[in-house]
Amino acid sequence: MENSVCASFFQPQHPSQSSSSDYSIQEDMLCAGDLITGKAICQGDSGGPLVCPLNGTWFLMGLSSWSMDCRPPVGPSVFTRLSYFTNWISQKKRENPPPDPALAPPQEAPPGLDSMTSQAPVHEPWLCAALLAAHTLLLLLILLGSL
Repeated sequence: MENSVCASFFQPQHPSQSSSSDYSIQEDMLCAGDLITGKAICQGDSGGPLVCPLNGTWFLMGLSSWSMDCRPPVGPSVFTRLSYFTNWISQKKRENPPPDPALAPPQEAPPGLDSMTSQAPVHEPWLCAALLAAHTLLLLLILLGSL
């Protein structure tokens, strides 16, 4: 989705009431969304990948950043445009080469949990038990009301 189209989703309802806290779409951002199915990122999704297939290969296009409320109606989601940061990423990779795998500490087996023994299954209340109680209460109220 073009950034100009995406920006129209984030305009203030009343232009005279715009403020510095309004959202804007910058060149280092990428918008994506499925307006037909209503799929969008939600709170807690930040940093998740936006990947797209091309000729059988998946490419990382962006990292989720923000969107409007993920309840309907859903608008586009805003991602960090990874291609905007290609030079910066390359520079950081040159400055911090990957470590030599031969210098990694040896892998150790995780400690076992030998002292734990089962105490018995845990029984949790069921939702249907709560519904049955409400149903029974309703029947009791009807019976008491008819007396």
